[in-house]
This record gives sequence, C-alpha cells and structure tokens, in this order.
Amino acid sequence: MSIRIQAPRFDLRHTLECGQFFRWTRHGDAFHVQRGRRLFRVRQTGVTLDVQGADRWFIRDFFSLDHDLAGIEHSLRRDPRLRPALDAYPGLRLIRQDPWECTAAFIISIASNIPRITRNVADIARTWGRRIALGDFTSNEFPRPGEFGSEESLRRLRLGFRARYLDRAARLAESGLLEEIPSLSCEDAREALMVIPGVAEKVADCILLFAFGRLEAFPVDTWIRRVMIDLYFHGRRVPDRAIRAFASERWGDLAGYAQQYLYTWSRARGRVSVRAPRAASRA
Repeated sequence: MSIRIQAPRFDLRHTLECGQFFRWTRHGDAFHVQRGRRLFRVRQTGVTLDVQGADRWFIRDFFSLDHDLAGIEHSLRRDPRLRPALDAYPGLRLIRQDPWECTAAFIISIASNIPRITRNVADIARTWGRRIALGDFTSNEFPRPGEFGSEESLRRLRLGFRARYLDRAARLAESGLLEEIPSLSCEDAREALMVIPGVAEKVADCILLFAFGRLEAFPVDTWIRRVMIDLYFHGRRVPDRAIRAFASERWGDLAGYAQQYLYTWSRARGRVSVRAPRAASRA
C-alpha cells in the first residue's frame, strides 16, 4: 500500500543526489531508500510524494519537511554570492540520518569519492546486514556497531586504512559515545566525535550536520574549500578553521544549509572557477 504526501518546496532528486546520503538506488523516476531498518520507495510528481514502505511521520522527519525552507532560502538570499547555488538547486533539503550509519559512512568517506563510498557502504551491508525486501526489491540493513566483523574482515572489503577507524568507531559507538552527542554543545560534540581515530573536523561536522541536525555545522572539504576561497577570499588560500569561522559569522545557524547548496553547486562545476559577481559585498 502506498501513501501520498504533499511536499512543497522539496526536490527529491536534488536532496538524494547531492552527496549527503549514500543508501539509495534510482529506478527511473523512483528511488529505493534505506535508513536503518526501514526500506521504502518514493516517487515525486510535482509537490506530491508517492511512498511505499514508510509512514507520513517518518518521511516528514527523514526529508526535513518540517524545516521552513522558504524562510531558510529567504535568509540565505541576502547573500548575493549564494543566489546562483540556491537558484540551481531549489528544494534541496538536509536529510536526517541514522547517527551510526552516518558516522560509519563519513569515516568511510575519508580520502574517497561518492561512488566508492556508496560501494563500500553497500558491501558492508551485504556482508553483515540482515536481508530485507520491499516487493520485488531486496536490500540489506546496515549492521549495528555490535554486528560488525573484525578489522581484518573490513580490510577484505577494500576499506584500506579506514578499516581500523571503522572498527574503533564501532567499539566507541557500542560504549554509548553517539548517545552523548545530543546533550552537548556543538563545539563539545565536535570534540567528542574527534575521539574516534581518523575523525577530524570535517568528518565530525558532517556527522553533526547530517545525523544530529546541528545546522550551524559547516564541513569543509576540497569542494567547499575551493568555492569558499573563490567566492569569499579573493582566491587567497586560508586555513579551514578560518573558513568555518567565516561561515559561522556570515550564516550562523543556517551555515549547514549554505554549505550543502555550495557543495552541490561546486561539484557540478568541477574545477571551473565560480567567481563572485562584482556587486557582491564583503569579503
């Protein structure tokens, strides 16, 4: 049985394909999506979502349909340098991910790329995750921290040095590390996540933004570094901490949304320069 959900100011494809989440498969105009032990199918027609395998509350929460995207876009449009990214990807929203799956995925993402991350995540799920089905479509749950194999078995899945990081992360997650994060300030939560071997500021900020809804987090990777230096620092190379501080001052609690629009826009342009318009103010 399917349900229909009204989702104004939402673009399913932009939201799933923008690199924040890795557990989806596209089939024509529909997507099979998995979060934790939930497998569902979703198709968008205009502002309507047709969903199988999930209820209305879950979909609204997962796709952040409760966020006031009109207000978010209005606020971000005060920055003229952001407008091209906002125009290019209307309806892009932040996904609320399972904290453990998100943590594991972004540890896997270290020194990697989206196709490889997606493949690594799927390989782990096939190896240790329970089989689930939705109609004729089958998939595997992503294993919980206590369900993983050894570091050696992770290495056999071609995770390389990330195997050690993921093995240690699973042990720390089992001990309750991720359960502490919601009660901490953003700065303290970042420091707590960086106890995990291999987790530096960028990965910690990804986890804070995509798993814990800390919209003030601003992950800085190669794409963000490039576009921020080009748009806001006149091409001058600056440390990542300066970029994060600038983002915090400029966009405050909406820095995470600004980051995702800039990240998606920057990746779509590859290495082409994206110079800011002359009329843009500040920086």
